[in-house]
Amino acid sequence: MRASHIAKSYGEHKVLSDATLEASAGRVSVLMGANGSGKTTLFNIISGYIGQDSGEIHLDDKEISALKPYQRKRKGIGRTFQDMRLIGSLSVLENVMLAFPDQEGEKWWKSLFPNKSVAIEQLNNASQAALILKECFIGDIASSKANEISYGQQKLLNLACCIASGASVLLLDEPVAGVNPVFREKLSTIIQNLKDLGKSILIIEHNADFIEKVADEILFLHKGQIKRYGSYQEFRNAPEVIDAYV
Repeated sequence: MRASHIAKSYGEHKVLSDATLEASAGRVSVLMGANGSGKTTLFNIISGYIGQDSGEIHLDDKEISALKPYQRKRKGIGRTFQDMRLIGSLSVLENVMLAFPDQEGEKWWKSLFPNKSVAIEQLNNASQAALILKECFIGDIASSKANEISYGQQKLLNLACCIASGASVLLLDEPVAGVNPVFREKLSTIIQNLKDLGKSILIIEHNADFIEKVADEILFLHKGQIKRYGSYQEFRNAPEVIDAYV
């Protein structure tokens, strides 16, 4: 996935002026910047929730700038949000099952006239969802309601739902914010496994320990543009970064 020369303004306030980044297969890129620098705005543009004033979004060498969020999701862009958007009244397993794309049971005529193929699909999805939950360290709470599990477990569930979507590009918005070191370690392991599977992973995050562990590169968003650093150490010592945060 590549976002090229993205510009976005709100009235007279220019948030992004010429932002370019690339999320490559099998790599973890961490997007950093001061509060209000436009990180979430850029995520929203890439995932289609808002439009850019200029610039282009490409996925697999095809421009997707005109596609709606659900169309981009079908193309392979998955997204987590800080508010997580889980359905609290449903079980952990059911939340993951809902994230699977292109389900037969979602077709209106299948809902009215269910058949054996829908039942088989549901069984297969339940089995696959259970496997994803196990890989995300929450297989033991599959039957629990999503609003009854801990905050750290909800973070793991949020990522499990993103995995279930089958996305090749994952946009993760502060995945370890507010979680303790135990859950942070589990999230790091999951992300490393996704990287090994060849997923393109773009993360907004501020936790230094987590960033040093997972990042292949740091993308610094400042004054509407992005500069790349090959390591967190290089990023932290850069004069322009020090000036931005002081």
